[in-house]
Amino acid sequence: MKLRFPLALVVTAACGSTPPPTIAPSEPVPVPVPVPVPVPVPVPDQDAGAADAADASPDAAVSELSVDAGPGSGTGTGTGTGVRPAPPKWLKGSTHVHAAPSGDSSTDVKGVIAWYETRGYDFIVLTDHNRVTRVDPAIAAGPAVRFPDKGLVVLAGVELTYNPGKCDPPPPEPEGKCRIHVNGLGVHTRPEGKIEWADRKATTRVSMYRAALRWIAAAGGVVQLNHPQWHWGTSTELLSLLAGEGVHLVEIANVQFAKWNAGDARRPSTEQLWDAVLTAGGTMWGIATDDAHDYDEGGGGRYPAGGGWIMVDAPREPAAIVRAIDEGRFYASTGVSLARAEVWDGALEIEVAGAGPASHVTRFIGAGGHVLAEIKGPRARFHLAGVGGYVRAVVERGDGARAWVQPVRPGAHAGGH
Repeated sequence: MKLRFPLALVVTAACGSTPPPTIAPSEPVPVPVPVPVPVPVPVPDQDAGAADAADASPDAAVSELSVDAGPGSGTGTGTGTGVRPAPPKWLKGSTHVHAAPSGDSSTDVKGVIAWYETRGYDFIVLTDHNRVTRVDPAIAAGPAVRFPDKGLVVLAGVELTYNPGKCDPPPPEPEGKCRIHVNGLGVHTRPEGKIEWADRKATTRVSMYRAALRWIAAAGGVVQLNHPQWHWGTSTELLSLLAGEGVHLVEIANVQFAKWNAGDARRPSTEQLWDAVLTAGGTMWGIATDDAHDYDEGGGGRYPAGGGWIMVDAPREPAAIVRAIDEGRFYASTGVSLARAEVWDGALEIEVAGAGPASHVTRFIGAGGHVLAEIKGPRARFHLAGVGGYVRAVVERGDGARAWVQPVRPGAHAGGH
């Protein structure tokens, strides 16, 4: 009998082939929230002079763990036995996509589908503003609006969008608007026309968000918080509160808002917000998206398609894809592809896919946003024994492209968040 556990949820043990070099955890120093900018801890290059992976294969990502049930297997960091599985076939997709029905894109749905399909994507979530756009009229309900035998799967979605002039905390000047933007992924309902969901009597940001959460829950969807730092709309306190109310997906890398993602001298970056939630014990998975509105062949337009996506460990079936995203069985990317990113034999292991001249650095990040280890080269391994809280990883290529591996909580019970 075999058990399969998602990386984001479990630490297990087994024996395998010769492991890559290992870095043991340093002792983290507790810090208050919001978290500071992490300071890397330099360590020797584990593959000096070796050729690194360049990127672009979509067939890589965070692996599920398959081990023989028996003594020493399952959760924990023991020395059990088992056969290490090959990386599964991964699905490449974008969870934040707009077409003409959105009102701010000039490309019809057919053109949007063609753009992603010809570039090797397996699925998208069509998230037009305040409407669920239909594609295949024969699909009247369920998590997909297009599910052909071959080709691009289009999941049903919506970006619930509300931009009031006042809220608490107030919006920054001179823009002067609050930005409440929340995606519903895999919604089952098909309301006609524009969705009127906002609570226009609400005065606080959290109350405005709660109205969006109620609508998405009633529609059977999964919540994704979009571009949280656009116009500095989210604090660590607000995001932690929303995590406790069921928001488990947040855009850490919306490529259209790089300036806002990075934060500034007074406000945290999207990754610092994420680390604050994780440090407080919350469950949250990091998403990369293109937030596409423009599909010119030359990549022009205000919000061009491409540049940010996720790689999901799931069968090619709409409900399975949505479930895997909700459970954190994916990694996020702005260009780096991974062959492996999994917990094995008590360590979190990362391997870049392909072969090429690019250089890569993997940083293992823990509680408080501290960098626990930094390893140069295409492969990295970090022991989880004795580490409290969580460990996540970021792989950065020489040109700045990245991949984000979802957090692991050592000792967490398999199948639970």
